[in-house]
Amino acid sequence: MLKLYFLLSYEFLKIGIFALGGGYAALPFLYYIQKQYNWFTVDELTNMIAVSNITPGPIGINMATYTGYTTAGIIGSILSTFAIVFAPFIFTITIIKIFNKFKSCSIINDIFLGLRPASCALLTSIGLQLFIQTVSNSENLSFSSMHFDYRAIILFLILIVPFSFIKKNPLLVIIAGAIGGIILKSF
Repeated sequence: MLKLYFLLSYEFLKIGIFALGGGYAALPFLYYIQKQYNWFTVDELTNMIAVSNITPGPIGINMATYTGYTTAGIIGSILSTFAIVFAPFIFTITIIKIFNKFKSCSIINDIFLGLRPASCALLTSIGLQLFIQTVSNSENLSFSSMHFDYRAIILFLILIVPFSFIKKNPLLVIIAGAIGGIILKSF
């Protein structure tokens, strides 16, 4: 059990250090954890994202707490949560103290110019993989073995419009998705 606690702490410490851009930037790391350790399935990862979105607090911390708890109970959730916030807390304190000295430095601005598209590329990649796995009911990304779930595709298409174009509250989209899932389950 100590090895599991160490691995949880180590993996979430890495996420805290390298997941620049907020909670969704942790998704590629969580996807890696799922493949590497099988602590949760892709379906559970999708559920984790949904639960983290509807619970109060930062999404990354909620996902760490959820993963830690489902993997190793209360101690796992405490260790995962502490690990994911430790490095950003130290970084933030340090950056606040020195940022004003370097905010006009072109190298720092260039670094951030490159980090934003890198984070976006990672999020898009994981988002596409989760989408394909959700609508295909398959963890294998081979198109030849996919069996598409038309209900998931219909619900996705219905829900993407208000969120992407009308800019409705994400909570309303999540609630609508839950209700839509209940309704479509009967078909």
